[in-house]
Order: sequence, then C-alpha cells, then structure tokens
Amino acid sequence: MARYHLINGVKVALTAEEEAKRDTFEAAEKIEMAANKYKNDRQFNGTKTYPNLKEQLDQLFRDVDTGKFGADAKTGEWYIAIKAVKDANPKPS
Repeated sequence: MARYHLINGVKVALTAEEEAKRDTFEAAEKIEMAANKYKNDRQFNGTKTYPNLKEQLDQLFRDVDTGKFGADAKTGEWYIAIKAVKDANPKPS
C-alpha cells in the first residue's frame, strides 16, 4: 500500500527511496519503543516478579548447605527461581 505525504497541500506518493527511509525509521522506532517498554517494565514491575530478597538469600543458603556448587548450582532452588523469572521476561532483541 502506497504511503503519501503533503507537498504544498497536495497529496503525493512517496518515492521508493522515501519508502525505504520511512521503513528503516519505523523499524528503528519499534526497536527503541520495545527497549523503553522493557526498561520501564523491569523498573516498575520487575521487583514484583522475583522472590523477595529474604527468600532469595534463604534459597542461596539452602543451596550452599546442600553443596550445590559448580554445574550442580544450576539445579539449586535459587537458580531455578531466578531462571524462571528471566525466561518469562526475556530482553527484547
């Protein structure tokens, strides 16, 4: 579908070059808007998705107490809880 702009009050179709520029600009705007939304969501809603700090420290203690180190740390309850939040809220690409 052709896009138009006004020149001296007359509706004129965009040239192929103008269309390409507009497409590039709109794609960049979408990326910027997604990044801003992600940043705002994380800032204002992110703390509600993670377990509270007290619970996280307790999870870490229990993991250390049971010897969850190295590769085994990825099976610990703290890692699993944080990983679930990160998987549910991926960063925009």
